[in-house]
Amino acid sequence: MKIYFYGGVETVTGSNFILEGNEEQIMIDCGLIQKERTCDLANFQPFPYEASKINFVFITHAHLDHIGRLPKLLKEGFSGKIFSTPPTKDLAYEILKDSLKVIEENCNFYNKEVFYEEKDIDKVLSIWETIDYHQKIRTKEFEVEFFNAGHILGSAFIKITQTNANNISIVFSGDLGNKFKSLDKELEPLPAADYLVLESTYGDRNHENLKERREILEKIIERVIKEKRTLIIPTFALERAQEIIYDIQELIENKEIPEIKIFLDSPLAFRISKIYEKYPQYLDEEAGKQILIKGLFDKSYVKIIYEKEEEKEIYLTPSPKIILAGSGMVTGGRILDILKNYIEDEKTTLLFVGFQAENSLGRKILEGAKEIELDGKNYKVMAEILTLFSYSAHRDQQGILEWLYPQRFNLKTIFLTHGDPPAKQALKTKIMDELTIKTIIPGLNNSFEL
Repeated sequence: MKIYFYGGVETVTGSNFILEGNEEQIMIDCGLIQKERTCDLANFQPFPYEASKINFVFITHAHLDHIGRLPKLLKEGFSGKIFSTPPTKDLAYEILKDSLKVIEENCNFYNKEVFYEEKDIDKVLSIWETIDYHQKIRTKEFEVEFFNAGHILGSAFIKITQTNANNISIVFSGDLGNKFKSLDKELEPLPAADYLVLESTYGDRNHENLKERREILEKIIERVIKEKRTLIIPTFALERAQEIIYDIQELIENKEIPEIKIFLDSPLAFRISKIYEKYPQYLDEEAGKQILIKGLFDKSYVKIIYEKEEEKEIYLTPSPKIILAGSGMVTGGRILDILKNYIEDEKTTLLFVGFQAENSLGRKILEGAKEIELDGKNYKVMAEILTLFSYSAHRDQQGILEWLYPQRFNLKTIFLTHGDPPAKQALKTKIMDELTIKTIIPGLNNSFEL
C-alpha cells in the first residue's frame, strides 16, 4: 500500500490524499487551495494524477478546503463514487453552490476560465452516497469506517484497512474538533492503527480558557452593551456562526446578558442552520433538544440579512449591536462591506474567533496592521481588535497529544498535514519527545510505501 500527498501539506488548505493498493486507488478529500484569495491560482493547475483511475473518494467534512475541487475532479475524468455522512453531503451542496460566485470573481482576477459551474455540482451530488458513523464499507481490497471527528456537523476521521495484505491500517484525521463545544458531540477516541495522517492547524499552541469561553464572550458583550459599541465577528458560515449565536441566545434566554440586536449577514449560514435542524441526532444531546424545540435563529432579536440591500438596516440600527458576517478569514464576502463602514470607528470591537491563514486580511489585522486595503481604498484600523480562539473548531496541541496517547504503542508513523510550517514542526517535536512515535512532515507530491 502506498500513500500520496497531493494537497494540504505545504499549506493549511487543499487537502488531497490518495491511497494506492494492488487493485484500487482511493482518495481522501479533494479540497480547494486557499491563500490570500478564496480560490488560489494553484487550483487551476491540472491534477498530478489520472482522475479516471481513482475508484472512490471519501470525504471527511464539508469545508471548502476539503471538498472544493470535487467538480474539477469529475471534469478531469473521475467516474467512481463519493462517500460521506449524510449531513456532510447536504452541507457540501450549500458550500459548493455558495462558492461559485467568489470563485468566478477570483477567475476574473486571474484572467482564467471558471473551472466548474452549477451543473458540475449537480453531477458531483449524483454520484455521492452517504453512510453513518461505524457503517463499514468494503471495496475489493479496503475496509473503510467513519468515526465522529467532533469538528463540524457530520465531520469524520476515517480508518482504512487493506484487507488482503496483512490488514495494514491508516487513519486520516480530517480536522479534529475542539473540546467543550456547544453543538457537536465529542471527538471519538483514536482506534488502533498502524499509520496516521494528522492535521496540525494548532500544533504549536494551546487554546486558553476552553471551559470559560462562554463566560469570556459574556463579559465582552456586557462591555459592548455598557459602552454602546458595535461588535463585529467575522465568522465561517458553517459551524462558527451557528455555535456563537447559539451561545449568545443561551446567555440572553438565561438572563445572563440583556437582549441585544444580532445581525447575521450571511444567507448561507441561515441555510446551513436548517441542515443542523434536520440532523439533531448528530449534535450534542442537549443542543439537539434545544434546536428541535426552538430552532437555531428563530428569535425576535436575531435578524437574518438575505439580500445585500437589506444591510442598510444594520447601519441604521443604533449601537449596541452584534454583526456576524463572512468570510471568517476576511478574504471576501459581506464582511468587507461591513468593515468599510466600521473599521475606522473607535467604538467598534472586531472579535476574531477562528484561525486566520497566512497572508489573509484577517491575519494582517491580527498582526497589527494600522491600515488595510478594501476594494482599492485604504482604511485606517481604529477598531479594537480582540481574539477568542477557544471558539476554534480545531483541537489544540495538548488536545491532539491526549487523543494520540492511548495509541502511542500501536502507531508506527504519523504524517503531519494541514498546518503552517512552525505548527507542524512544533507538533512533530512534541510527539517524538513525549510519545516517541516516528513523525514525518511530507512535502507536496511526496509518496511513502506503508
